[in-house]
Amino acid sequence: MTTLGDVMGLWRRLTQGQQDLLVAAVVGAVWFVALNLINGTWLRPHNPAVSVVTGVFLVATVAFARRIPRTMLVIVSVLYPFMYAAVGTGLAAQLGLTIFGQPEISDAALQSEIHLVPLLVVGYLAASAGVRRFTCLFFTMGSLAGLMIGLPTVVAIVLSHVNRLVLRGPRYKALPRDLGSLYTYIDISLFVFAEALICGMVLLGADTRRRRKSVALLEQRNAELVRLRAVEAERAAVAERTRIARDLHDVISHHVSAVVIRAQAADRVADQRPEVLREAIRWIIASGKEALTAMRETVRVLNTASPQIAGDTGSGGGTAPVPDLADVARMGERLKAVGIDVTMELPPRQRQLTSATDLTAVRIIQEALTNVMVHAKATAARVTWQSGPQGELLTIDDNGNGGPPPVNVLETARRKESGRGNGLIGMRERATAVGGTLAVAAGPLGGWRVQAWLPPQK
Repeated sequence: MTTLGDVMGLWRRLTQGQQDLLVAAVVGAVWFVALNLINGTWLRPHNPAVSVVTGVFLVATVAFARRIPRTMLVIVSVLYPFMYAAVGTGLAAQLGLTIFGQPEISDAALQSEIHLVPLLVVGYLAASAGVRRFTCLFFTMGSLAGLMIGLPTVVAIVLSHVNRLVLRGPRYKALPRDLGSLYTYIDISLFVFAEALICGMVLLGADTRRRRKSVALLEQRNAELVRLRAVEAERAAVAERTRIARDLHDVISHHVSAVVIRAQAADRVADQRPEVLREAIRWIIASGKEALTAMRETVRVLNTASPQIAGDTGSGGGTAPVPDLADVARMGERLKAVGIDVTMELPPRQRQLTSATDLTAVRIIQEALTNVMVHAKATAARVTWQSGPQGELLTIDDNGNGGPPPVNVLETARRKESGRGNGLIGMRERATAVGGTLAVAAGPLGGWRVQAWLPPQK
């Protein structure tokens, strides 16, 4: 069973030309069927042939006005009044055109207001198709003036050549005999009303075009916003995944490095001091469990980050775990367990680490301590975290024996594929991401100093 939705779908699949032709066919069928039905009633015009001319121009206007609006505007505005006058007043018969079958003379007045429809339709369609309002008003209103004012002139021309015997019939006995009296046939109120109606149709067509352009522009902007939102969501998802992956690297690198160094130290003294080996194994087990817990939590968030970012902004399920100051203190304990004496000056323990700046500070400290543990060959390190209204200042010093860093260490680190440079790049990227800075220089303990400034969280 065909539904209204099926019909509308079929209609949308048609081209504009096919739609116009179909509408024109329906309009023509309705017009000529109605004309045939009223042929024997009081609604029948004095000269039915003019209704045929009106129907032909109306069908042509509906069929072609949207595709060739300017051409149809000129054709209808110029030809329709001439054809109407020629057929309705007998001028066509005077010219030898008898195909309309009308009497030689009808009358000098507009036979029906419905005969204005072609001018109304062409004015509306031309304006809605983009023809300037002034142009549409000039042609359509001028055409109406020619149709209603020019008719008496045409009748006068016909009267000057017609067989006077025709005028003796009962229908034409009251027809004026001169041009001045013919103009009494003009209905001034109808003329003014028709001009206002045509003006209104032209303005309505122009407004329809304006609203159609506004809707198209809004749809275009909406589509662009949807596309930008999708791009932004994807960019946010990628950024979040990258951040969490970096966190995963920091967690695993820190814990595994400590485990490896502690295991190597225990292996060297295992034969002489078995109790140290047992103690190291217990420490490695505890540290490994802690690393696995942190890794599972980070991987879980990594697996759910994209859906949370793209479709849910309220639950926070896609947020990476945020460490606290106790975790920072445990980082120092791990270095002490592998033989590096670490002193820490941290903010008060009751402070909650919840902002992106706090997380960045923790990860920079973690990576810097990992570098001290793996690369610096240091025996002592100092961590200072100064927090104030101007932001967060992090300083990590060590007494490593590798010598002071090169002056352009951050630039050269970019070109390395492994080693200490990757940690430096990661720390700098973290600091830059929150609007901070990071510098590496020789420290007062004889090794390196990593110093980062992070702006206060707004």
